[in-house]
Amino acid sequence: MNETIEGKADAQKENASEGEVQSQKTAEQYKGIKNIFAKQKEGAQKELGADKVKELTETLQRLQAEFENYQKRSSKQNEAYKEYANAKVIEDILPVLDTLEAGMSHSKDLAIVHEQLFTILKKNGLAKIDAKRGKAFNHDTMECLMQEKAEGCADNSVAQVMLTGYLLNGKVLRAAKVSVNVIEKEKKETNENVAEKK
Repeated sequence: MNETIEGKADAQKENASEGEVQSQKTAEQYKGIKNIFAKQKEGAQKELGADKVKELTETLQRLQAEFENYQKRSSKQNEAYKEYANAKVIEDILPVLDTLEAGMSHSKDLAIVHEQLFTILKKNGLAKIDAKRGKAFNHDTMECLMQEKAEGCADNSVAQVMLTGYLLNGKVLRAAKVSVNVIEKEKKETNENVAEKK
């Protein structure tokens, strides 16, 4: 009976050994399969990682370009704002300048004050529009208040400056108010009247 028990024990040991061997083989196969999947997953992650890195790099580059454009745009807007921020104040001072200019012929002191004020405004970008008698009429910088016939002036030229115009940093702040000489119109009307009478 001892032998039977020992035989059974040996058989169980063999079975256990075989089971252990079998489970070791299964574990090794599992580890091998696991390693294969891990390598495949790692390769896929590398591919996905490379694609993700590429996508994120492109996004970053776009954002960087957008930010640089925003900075440039903001800088230009700030410069434009600085150039024309005082436009309203200067425009409000123009009637005072006009009054001083009108009074210059009566008082030497007013001429001095006018020059001082204009010098300060000039430092801030103000300039007079060149609208003198005989100068060609310019629609961009001058406003025609009336038409007249003035001797010594060419057709469609300034006959008289009624109100001085000003530019602020190269842009019209106030157009010069002028009367325009019209010789050709009268000649044409005279020629038309003569032609009608014939």
